[in-house]
Amino acid sequence: MIILALGFVFGAWLLQQQAVLPVLYWAILLIPSVFILVKFQHFQFVFSTLIQAISIFVVATLFGFYWAATLATIRLSDELPKDWQQKNIELIGVVASLPEVTERGERFQFDVEKVLTRDAKTPLKIPQHISLNFYRQSEELTPQSQKPENAPRLSHYFHAGERWQFTVRLKRPHSTYNPHGFDFEAWALAENIRATGSIRNKSNYKKLDNFVFKPSYIVEYWREKVGSYISHALENRPYSGVIRALVVGDDSQISQADWNVYLRTGVNHLMSISGLHITMLAGLAFSFTAFIWRRFPNLVMRMPTRKAATIAGVMVALIYASLAGWSVPTQRTIYMLITFALALFIGRNLAISRVLAMALF
Repeated sequence: MIILALGFVFGAWLLQQQAVLPVLYWAILLIPSVFILVKFQHFQFVFSTLIQAISIFVVATLFGFYWAATLATIRLSDELPKDWQQKNIELIGVVASLPEVTERGERFQFDVEKVLTRDAKTPLKIPQHISLNFYRQSEELTPQSQKPENAPRLSHYFHAGERWQFTVRLKRPHSTYNPHGFDFEAWALAENIRATGSIRNKSNYKKLDNFVFKPSYIVEYWREKVGSYISHALENRPYSGVIRALVVGDDSQISQADWNVYLRTGVNHLMSISGLHITMLAGLAFSFTAFIWRRFPNLVMRMPTRKAATIAGVMVALIYASLAGWSVPTQRTIYMLITFALALFIGRNLAISRVLAMALF
């Protein structure tokens, strides 16, 4: 498993180093590669362990390379036509993320369902996942830097899961290249944001549905609800934004002055949900469940305390990871916890290296 995981990731890394994407027709080489690998395993008494390890690594590298190439090809093909940048486009879609309140309005991710604007009498092709800004035209939009220190932020106008009809102006994601600086274009590609833009205030935007039932929208809806409850409960408190960031992963409400303090003291990484936060809560759930479970003989007879506590810990970790936005650090922690939980249930002892390899894969 370790060789397989390392080879697969190495292949994905090789793809990242290419200047252009490869032709996917070369992926047909995977068929004879798998055939040869199976033959090696069938006649393993003939070949040395080293040759077997090398063959597994090479085949895994090929799979990783073309897996990454396939995903990259699909994602890059979903792009905004150059001729339609900064032009009015009318579309229908769903608010797909927890809206972030900015100094001038709101920012959120948007899933495009239907494009009403036509290009040469045919529907215009627009990326399915975009990021939109809504700038409010109001006298009360005083920049946050000019407001009192504890002044409340603007309330949300849009909510996760709502279906809207907008007229927007879009552009392709791009950024200036500064060494050691933030690469917005790479970040947008990783987040599957294939276009960014703003909503035209003068257009007749309208809400079509209060909520669209979809698992990801339900999660975002509850993230927004929990975040709003925190903001109202801790209104005008200087640490309100910090609590919101630690619970639902939304750090947009932390003031710039606080961010400067975190950066100077080197604790800014604590504001992003990571394995530290998740394992802490999972450990607390494990300990609490074990403490209660072992005091009821009927429960212990149905399921051993350790297994019941493990299930509780994994469930709490999954809920918290979902509320936190399911980022990459939370995903790898969840994968390791689930791997350990499955090993416990099937009665196997796993080495740490094997667990890390499974999570990596």
